[in-house]
Amino acid sequence: MENYVHTLTVKLTKTTIKIIAKNDEKVAEHEIQVNMVLGYYWSKNLPVLEKFLELIEIVVKNSLSRVFPHEKLKLKYGLKANDNLESATSIFIKFLGIKADTTEFKILGDPIVLEGIDERNNLSKFTSFRRKIKKVVEKEL
Repeated sequence: MENYVHTLTVKLTKTTIKIIAKNDEKVAEHEIQVNMVLGYYWSKNLPVLEKFLELIEIVVKNSLSRVFPHEKLKLKYGLKANDNLESATSIFIKFLGIKADTTEFKILGDPIVLEGIDERNNLSKFTSFRRKIKKVVEKEL
């Protein structure tokens, strides 16, 4: 019996996030143009970081579906932000576990880090320690 390789790789550049799923010889790659996506959310007055997290989850699911058809996908990732999601100017996402049905995928590559210009006023910056986010998110898609 052959040993198949199941991996999900995250690669970052200054402007893109590449999600690459691999199952043995099958490979699926999706690229997110970060500035374009965030600009669209902002222009439509959408909750930018919440929508961005949804997009990451959907892209991971679609990438894995192309190389490994499955019913259920379990995602586990660490999420850190320097304020609540509406006001955060820095966000850090690190995948901790990915399981498609009963198959675990090895996670390779970089954590996702977004940093923007901090235009919060001094009081908001000073009191943000109460609103900072540091949690593990577990979802089934």
